[in-house]
Amino acid sequence: MFGIRVLIYLLGIALVVWILFRLAKSPGIENKPKKKVGDMVSCARCGTYVPRDEAIQANDRFYCCDQHRDEDG
Repeated sequence: MFGIRVLIYLLGIALVVWILFRLAKSPGIENKPKKKVGDMVSCARCGTYVPRDEAIQANDRFYCCDQHRDEDG
């Protein structure tokens, strides 16, 4: 009876160790590739930085939204 109890404890410990190794190997938030952002430009109205490909360009100036472009006129 003593041998079976030791065997069950060892199997339990092995299971916990196996689960911990699996969790350590799985890709977490830190291990995911980061999205690369291109050049950043500043909004001519409010100064907020936005990616160049998402910015609205008018008269050689960049804006973060249509409203700021229209207000700056």
